[in-house]
Amino acid sequence: MLDSAVEWGKKAGKTLTGFARFATNEHRENLSYNEILTNPDVLSDYTLKFFGPEGPYPVYENTQQLETPGYRTQVAQAPGQAPLPAPPTAAAPQQPQDFWSSFKNQMDRDPSQAWRVINQAQPGVMANKLFVME
Repeated sequence: MLDSAVEWGKKAGKTLTGFARFATNEHRENLSYNEILTNPDVLSDYTLKFFGPEGPYPVYENTQQLETPGYRTQVAQAPGQAPLPAPPTAAAPQQPQDFWSSFKNQMDRDPSQAWRVINQAQPGVMANKLFVME
């Protein structure tokens, strides 16, 4: 019984030590973020490094720099492949009553495609519905 209590105490101590290290690291990271976001000089230096030539997202100043090896400058298209078709155009604006009936019909038929009907709605239709609901 005493041995199991000692083992449990050692495990609990290791767990608490791990949590303390984690909390300390998180606190340091939060202080770093706070420093970056509140000090304009630090934010400027970080941004320049991030978008500089050694950063993950380098910004190029001229076209010659764009043509450096390792960076694709044109979208590769498979030979014989046609370009993608244009997206479908939106339908003509509808009257509010027509809109809600078409929306209900779409929800009855295929709810996963109802967003298309909502995208074709005029902003006033949705605003009026929300106003009535409130």
